[in-house]
Amino acid sequence: MQLFIHITNHVETVAPLLNKLMERGIAGATVVDCKGMLSAISESDVEPPPIFGSLREYLNPKRESGKMVFIALKDEDVPLVKEAVHEVNGCLKAPNTGILFTVPIMGWEGVPHK
Repeated sequence: MQLFIHITNHVETVAPLLNKLMERGIAGATVVDCKGMLSAISESDVEPPPIFGSLREYLNPKRESGKMVFIALKDEDVPLVKEAVHEVNGCLKAPNTGILFTVPIMGWEGVPHK
């Protein structure tokens, strides 16, 4: 089993991604709001280190939160989900398109599996 994590600032891509996953028989995803480090620093009253302070002027503080999608998957389903992410978001190598990664799940409860 793998925990698949996809993080994106393009919230408009999340619903199409979830639809693609359901079409492929993948269910049980969890979606949570998230924000990056620079956004969090921008919203705080704490004075950031100089390099981050200079980036503050480029941030849009009214920017919508990003989304983080979590899915517990069988190892063989990981390529299906990666393919769906690429179909919806394009190549993640381009700047500001999001990231994805997996981590092994060593044990779990409450997640039915086929």
